[in-house]
Amino acid sequence: MDTQKTRKAKFAVLRRSTLVPAPVLILILGTLFSRVGDSLASIGLVLDAADDNIRWGVTEVFLADLVPTVIAAPVIGSLVDRVSARSVCLWALAVQALSLGTAAAVEGFHLRVALIAVSGLAGVASVAAGFKILPVVAGEQHTGRANSLLTAGLSVAGLLGPALAGFLHSVWDTAVLLGADGASFLVLAWCTAIAVPRSVDVAIGRRPAAKLSDGYRALRDAPVVGALMPALAAAMLATSIEVVAGVYYLRDIVSGNDTVFGLFLATWALGSIPGALLAGRPGWANRHTALILGGVLGISLGLLLAGLIPVAAVVFPLFLLGGFGNGVCNVGLRNAVHSNVPAEVHGSAWACFQALSRSCIGLGYLLGTPNSLVSSRGQVITSGAIPLVFALWAMLFTVRRRPTPLGEAAG
Repeated sequence: MDTQKTRKAKFAVLRRSTLVPAPVLILILGTLFSRVGDSLASIGLVLDAADDNIRWGVTEVFLADLVPTVIAAPVIGSLVDRVSARSVCLWALAVQALSLGTAAAVEGFHLRVALIAVSGLAGVASVAAGFKILPVVAGEQHTGRANSLLTAGLSVAGLLGPALAGFLHSVWDTAVLLGADGASFLVLAWCTAIAVPRSVDVAIGRRPAAKLSDGYRALRDAPVVGALMPALAAAMLATSIEVVAGVYYLRDIVSGNDTVFGLFLATWALGSIPGALLAGRPGWANRHTALILGGVLGISLGLLLAGLIPVAAVVFPLFLLGGFGNGVCNVGLRNAVHSNVPAEVHGSAWACFQALSRSCIGLGYLLGTPNSLVSSRGQVITSGAIPLVFALWAMLFTVRRRPTPLGEAAG
């Protein structure tokens, strides 16, 4: 009988350590709903550009998301840190909903893309504010698990969004998809208002004298984050190279079978779900260096071997490995920033990280574009080799910087 009580007590403790507060779940569900909506809008416009043979139309859609973020992220991040993160988040979500609603109501491809860019700018603010809010709502004990669930959920949205967008675009006009995306931001605003009461604002760090460089400086100086930033940048560069080059390489090894190609992409997203969930388990959430470097290694080996072995049956498990590493790395990064960057600059730091990531992604798109110098297979192999080198260098650097154990003679 005592044994049964002990087991029940242990189970109760385990349950409390793995669950997250209800407000966090509300925020996560709202975010996932909104992320699916984003897929509807962007893919709808991409398909419009392809259907109408609009020159540089697809590139225009991608740049509308990248360029404004890179330019404006430091300014927007400092704003998030100066005032109430809750208020910034709600106002930014309102702007996103209004921009997309207007895009649904107007005609003209380029005008719609411009409104998407406006929504993207507001999105930098809502994402940075959401990053700042999450640990306050979750509490220190549950932040790691909350990041794990959010990352896994975003992977699920990455699976559902493109497929749903493709289907809806074949049934309805793009205006409907844009309107649905706008409505998804209203849903997220409603979830945020419920999950984050006004009284929580006083608990969220503020910095009235914030500078534009504070976010970059916070990332550079933060333990773990600053040292591993080159490896993270290499991983982001690698995956974006593969996004473009992989279209040609992967379709080539399956003889142009678009169904199998789509399954390749889904496999990467599928692998990131267990990676994100396992990275949030008790005992792992605080191992930031191991999670980030282990994740980058998974990404690099998955891409490198997929390029070296052009066999479809082999690419599937390799993409599962790469996706698994992607999920692990993303959770490790979010936890590392939440733990090692002061709360009063969380907004600036995460906004600046968005700018850095978009810069790497844009450069990766350029490097992955077909050219006469390197084949698409060579580009995929290169995409795996780059983060592998940086990860191994970071591992060596980390080992060499470990303090000498007590009692061991130094030198």
